[in-house]
This record gives sequence, C-alpha cells and structure tokens, in this order.
Amino acid sequence: MNETLPLDTHNAPECAAPAQAERAGATEGAQQASPAPAEPVSEPAWKGKQATPVNLVLEGGAMRGQFTAGVLDYFLEHDLFCDQVIGVSAGALNGYCYVSGEVGRTCFLNMKYCNDPRYLSMKSFVHTGNACGREFAFHEVPEKLDPFDFQAFADSPITLTAVSSDLELGEADYHAVRDLGRDADLPYLIASSSMPLVSQIVKVDGKKLLDGGTCDSVPIVHSLLTGRKKHIVVLTQDATYEKGPNKLMPVLTQLYGDFPYYLDRLRYRHIEYNRTYRQVARMHEAGELFVIRPERPVEVRSMEHDQNKLLDLYAQGYAEAARTWNDLQEYLAK
Repeated sequence: MNETLPLDTHNAPECAAPAQAERAGATEGAQQASPAPAEPVSEPAWKGKQATPVNLVLEGGAMRGQFTAGVLDYFLEHDLFCDQVIGVSAGALNGYCYVSGEVGRTCFLNMKYCNDPRYLSMKSFVHTGNACGREFAFHEVPEKLDPFDFQAFADSPITLTAVSSDLELGEADYHAVRDLGRDADLPYLIASSSMPLVSQIVKVDGKKLLDGGTCDSVPIVHSLLTGRKKHIVVLTQDATYEKGPNKLMPVLTQLYGDFPYYLDRLRYRHIEYNRTYRQVARMHEAGELFVIRPERPVEVRSMEHDQNKLLDLYAQGYAEAARTWNDLQEYLAK
C-alpha cells in the first residue's frame, strides 16, 4: 500500500528536539546525509527527578518501534521514569534513548535516516552483511553525526536489559547494558536488533546471538521473575494482529542448520507469539500489568522509508500514551 497517510498529530509534538533538528541541517530526504558533528546540548529529562519502581517491557518490530518512540517521549515529558527497562530488538534501541533521557531522539533518527541505505536497508545487507548498518548506526551516527549522550546513559537512574536469542541454546539471553563501549555491552545491544536472515551472527562472551524477538518477543515472564509488582508493556501490533508461520523456514533451515534448538524457536515462533499476546491481554484486563498498544493495524513495514507513515505511527504512540495516561496512573497507584 503506497498511498501517503494523513498525519495524525493529535496531541503529538514534533518528534525531533529543536537542537537535534538544527544539527541535522537541510538533509531531509537525502540518502547520504552528513550533518556537522555536535555535542549534546540539552540535559536528560530525568535530571533532578525520581525514577519510579516499575518494569517497562518494550516489544521490537524494527520501524514499528516508532509507536514505542511516541509512547516513551510522552513518558519522558510527563516525568514517568521507569527504573527498569527490558527491551527486545527495536525495543532495546528505544530503551537506550529512554535511559539517556533524550526526548525525540529515536523518532528524529528514524525520520532523518530512513532513506539512507547505510541505516536500515537491503542495500546495506548486500554491502555489509547487515540490513542495519552496524558501523553507521552504532558508531558513526551516535559518535559523530548526531552525538548520543553517553554520560547521561551512564549516570541514569534507569537500567536497560537487552534481550537477544542464543543460537546454540535456543533460549533468550538477558543482558544488563551498562557500558556502551565497543568491547563492553554494545555487542549485546547490536545482537538484540540483528534480524535473522539479514544480519551476521554476533559473537560475544562465547555466545552466538541474534535478534531477541525469536526467543522472547515480549519478555513479560522475565519481567515477572524480577519480583517487581508493576509492569508496563508496550506492544507494536494492535489487538487484532495474529502472526502466521514463517514462510521462509526452508531458507532459515539451510542458513541455521547448525543450531537445531534455534530453528525450533523460529519454526514455532508464531505459536509462542500469539499465545503471549493473549496472555498479556488477559493480564491487562485482570490489572496484573498495563498494556499500551496501537489501536488500529500498523501499516509500517520493518524497513519503512515513508517519512509520513513513520511520523504518523509516532503520533499514534504519543496520542495513545496520552489517552491511557489517567488509567496508567491509577494502575501505578494501586
């Protein structure tokens, strides 16, 4: 569906913070954007404020993470700083911007670079072996083009757990991300967002890892096992969505034939995924957790290049967070 969607800006701000927009320059729509380096100019949203003892569980979904970006920006702007974030794939990438307290950063980068083949594209996969260009997305952008506030991340009262899939075990790997250095925890953040088929296996600490969505798309069980009483879950599909069997299993079987346990998780992922979605919905109705999800089917593709669709989905997330805000406050107060 190539029709341009009207922008739903109900209660939604511009996704790019003014300072980020200035440093971007006139690069909108350019495929090889090269803005001048700049230092972070704003303080983290959480500075001088108190974190709330609640787990924030973030589903992935590649560019569907724009919905999550809208939700998290609303949280940051309204002083809700959940002190533990558990993120999968794009959820982990959203999470690390939430930890640093940088309002608008995720949406800004997705909008700015969605048409840059170095960021997320099949062209990047052909040239580098990774659809998400690792050197560009995890080094050139945060270290040079649009500097990430590494100090704010290190000083934050919020912690981040990145969820990956361990190919040899066929189980999820949960890793606390504290140091984003190349030889520290950054490989776990990269692994969490490394989609199968279009990503190279991340080898770190004797493990072989890929995208966490295969083994734990919505890590609510892990969140419950931490002993926390309050859990906010942000999903990236609406209530009518049902995942079907993976049509690429023959290709996946050839590529990951050395990892039989991982193949089983790929083969039956749709069953586990749909069951988890049903479980989360039931727990929300019972008041055992709080779910925020799109109200209507999401039309954004994993590698979406349409800025209108991306901004619309961000606006949906922001508006849904606003719509459910009072109910969320009641849940947290119980």
